[in-house]
Amino acid sequence: MNYQEPTQSSPQNSQLDILDLPDEQRQLINWITRQQKVTLAEVASHLNITEELAQQQLKTLVTQRFIQEVDDSELIYYQPYFGEKKKSKLSQNIWDKL
Repeated sequence: MNYQEPTQSSPQNSQLDILDLPDEQRQLINWITRQQKVTLAEVASHLNITEELAQQQLKTLVTQRFIQEVDDSELIYYQPYFGEKKKSKLSQNIWDKL
């Protein structure tokens, strides 16, 4: 599988960043997250729109780094793409005492 990573200049999003999106985009990302990976045809069917319109929406979300495109050599899939969880700034010693 080839992962098509968005450009490095964009910051990574967290799941909390989804809350700032318009309802339609937020619902689509939530659905993709629940499915884990989806095809363009599945997105078009889910949204009840043409594949061209679905492709535009997916491209926007890939550019914004909420999802990523995965080329499986047979099909292209879309899956969630969230930044890694930030590590705590507290030392392990403090966590051990909690």
